[in-house]
Amino acid sequence: MEIAKANLWHNARLPIAVSILLCLLTPLLIGTANLDRRSAALPLEMFVSLVGAMLLTPVFQPEQNPEIHDLAASKYCSMEKVYAVRILYSVLAAALLIALFTGYMRLRNSDVSPALALGAMADALFLGSMGMLASALTGNTVIGYMPPLLYYALNMGMGAKLGRFYLFSMAIGDYGAKLWMLAAGAAMAALALLRGKMQEGMDSNSL
Repeated sequence: MEIAKANLWHNARLPIAVSILLCLLTPLLIGTANLDRRSAALPLEMFVSLVGAMLLTPVFQPEQNPEIHDLAASKYCSMEKVYAVRILYSVLAAALLIALFTGYMRLRNSDVSPALALGAMADALFLGSMGMLASALTGNTVIGYMPPLLYYALNMGMGAKLGRFYLFSMAIGDYGAKLWMLAAGAAMAALALLRGKMQEGMDSNSL
């Protein structure tokens, strides 16, 4: 809890604020009222799922500053535990925002369901894990945001040709694709953590 409190206050305030702002702006960008099931998927898949990239990509950002890295490495708590806590509260924040937005759409008489919320969460984890992995590999959070944004643009251009990895699949009635997105997201998150652990090991050996 102490790790979570410190990191939420010092590191997560801006990503959470930007994610909330995106959710507030979404109804201004796309209709959210009186939508059928497929139309209701669009706000969740095309806009709200982006909170995953905003919240998960910066997981490794503090330690990318050499001074903070050296200070954190000297603490008794392992960095893997710190990373795991950051991932956990980022995932919970994304799930809460998606759930609240789904509830908002229900109040506006849209045909939303738990399946739509879970599908949007799968997209959020996929995009967020992609950004997290890119950040871990490059050591740069700004660069980390680029792959999920480029992949989002690719989906806008290629559409359903991306098959099981089409971000907006629920809008065309395909819910099974979200299982692939979830599995790929989990794999990328694991690789990102492994990369972070390997980097910590190399840094320790160099001291």
